Amino acid sequence: MVFSCTQKSNSALSEEQTKKIQDEIQTVIEQIRQAAANVDSTKLYDAFALDDKDFTYVEITGAFYDPAAFKKMVSEFYGPLQSEIIGKGKEKYAFLSEDNVLWSYSGSITATFKNGQQATYEPFGMTILFKKTNSKWKVVFIQESTQEPADAAKHE
Repeated sequence: MVFSCTQKSNSALSEEQTKKIQDEIQTVIEQIRQAAANVDSTKLYDAFALDDKDFTYVEITGAFYDPAAFKKMVSEFYGPLQSEIIGKGKEKYAFLSEDNVLWSYSGSITATFKNGQQATYEPFGMTILFKKTNSKWKVVFIQESTQEPADAAKHE
């Protein structure tokens, strides 16, 4: 899967096709934003292809997570959270094919903890590979980065 990210954009897609795909993917991105804002792991997981053999999450520490490790991390991270807001930022799309799109985000993320404390991470970046499977766009790869890792334990 990683080598597919190095492919050049498929110029065979028309402007109309790329606009349609972008609109479809924006729906999934909004689902991820809402799931994070409401710390709703069920809604979050629905946006991810957790049954795909290539699913990978790369944590800000550089650790690779398979679906089971990803779910465990989300459960532990969401525990002390009240909300996680992905701020407005810059977005870029790379249309690798009709069924694979790389989306990059650069902005900020703010975690609000149940104890009232907040932590904002800026710069914060995400790179997501979307794959269309069974007529639905799903996340098969996600990588997050920031200059300083969140320490949720100190906010409990």
